[in-house]
Amino acid sequence: MSGDLKAGMDSALTMTFAKAGKPVTDLQPYLDTYAHLTAFHQGDQAFAHLHPETKVHADHGGPTLLFHANLPRSGNWRLFLQFQTEGRLHTGEITVHVT
Repeated sequence: MSGDLKAGMDSALTMTFAKAGKPVTDLQPYLDTYAHLTAFHQGDQAFAHLHPETKVHADHGGPTLLFHANLPRSGNWRLFLQFQTEGRLHTGEITVHVT
């Protein structure tokens, strides 16, 4: 993941997929997109649900997806990224600090 998230501003967030150090290029469409990113703010019920800017154009995508996030508050956010490969749904999670 790369990007600098700032509260109340549009921020670019790039997710790069790899397995065993090799780029993942077999992301499969899942609910009409290559990934879903859900963010929850620590301490209250604020959340965001984001889709990548990359449109589904084939039965495989990756290794990089660009998201545009506009998270309303500063503080810690828990991100959950769902994506599908080889017919299996995967969920990755990370905590980020938004300034």
